[in-house]
Amino acid sequence: MNQVIIISGKDRKPEEARKNYHVMELAGIGYLPYDLIIEILSRLPVKVLCKFRCVSKSWHGLLTRDKEFAARHIECSKHMPLLLIRRYLSDAMEEPNNSKTTIELTSVDMQGDVTDRFKKVIDGPVHTFISCGSLSVLCCMYSLYVCNPSIREIVRVPYRSNSRLHNIGFGYLPITNEYKIVHLHYHSYVGNGKMGCEIFSFRSGEDVTSGSWRQIGDCPSSAWTSEYPVCVNGVIYWSLSSGWKDRSILSLDLKKEEFASISYPIRDSKKYSFLEYIGLMGGLCVVGFSEETSRMDIWMLKNRTKIWAMEYSINLSPLCPKFLISTDDNSQEILVHMEQRDLICYSLKSQKSRRVGNYHGAIKNYNKPCLYYGSLIPLG
Repeated sequence: MNQVIIISGKDRKPEEARKNYHVMELAGIGYLPYDLIIEILSRLPVKVLCKFRCVSKSWHGLLTRDKEFAARHIECSKHMPLLLIRRYLSDAMEEPNNSKTTIELTSVDMQGDVTDRFKKVIDGPVHTFISCGSLSVLCCMYSLYVCNPSIREIVRVPYRSNSRLHNIGFGYLPITNEYKIVHLHYHSYVGNGKMGCEIFSFRSGEDVTSGSWRQIGDCPSSAWTSEYPVCVNGVIYWSLSSGWKDRSILSLDLKKEEFASISYPIRDSKKYSFLEYIGLMGGLCVVGFSEETSRMDIWMLKNRTKIWAMEYSINLSPLCPKFLISTDDNSQEILVHMEQRDLICYSLKSQKSRRVGNYHGAIKNYNKPCLYYGSLIPLG
């Protein structure tokens, strides 16, 4: 016979109780198997769960401290991704000495409907915005922020205010449950062709300000690039460019903290109207689109050999892609923004495309959107 634990009014931790009990009670739900409660609540959007946290101490404890629920909810959220669109509003023209910037973040679902919008004043302007899973990093000239748009939290990362921030990378290391911000910076002396590297680490679910910076070995080359880095399976990639004929990719393994250089899969890049790298099917991919042939070519990096292989060549005629939107790095789908202002999702498994709602009205005059999934991960 299953024992019963009542968690309604007592400040017990659900993860501790789970070791000895199979059935639990939450106020308003009654007695239900623990696994069933987790399964029901993990399918709800963050906006609803934030309201549920106010029901009682037991609800709050389950939704904020239970690790099994947090993990299950994130897995379910990956099937309901959201587009995060940003816009910056500055008063610098009216007040030249004012360095503040208002960032407006808008969440849009795959049907093109706005699900949330909020504003936050930060020490801008923002020159880099990177997302990884549920969290994003906003990098200004002298300030750095971590953002969880699902719960409308933006927390400033402790950093030396007199040091200028340069190239930023952002990734997640599952084996240690840590998020890592990588800062590539020039040394005080010039001409050595290298960049210094420091890493800020903080555990998922813990106070961001409790994290710390560490210096690691120098970056072997200058990684100054206009393209944002991507993180795939605990490795961050930057594009290095000295012109169309000399392109390569710099990688940093977050576990080993080792740099490596990877050549691009093709030298004749001029025939492509865009050439971007993204995470796809658990690996790094380079995607190029040719306006002349209306084909999208996809190369995949074989991690063990560092050799590229062209896996797909897709005919998109008469559509004309404008840019890609990075998805979850284990996804088998590519989000492509078309010149016709539509967003399509192309499935590599079924080799079919579908329209993902008319979201152009939501992003007019906004920056390039990124994909994220909802979570209750606290930052402070």
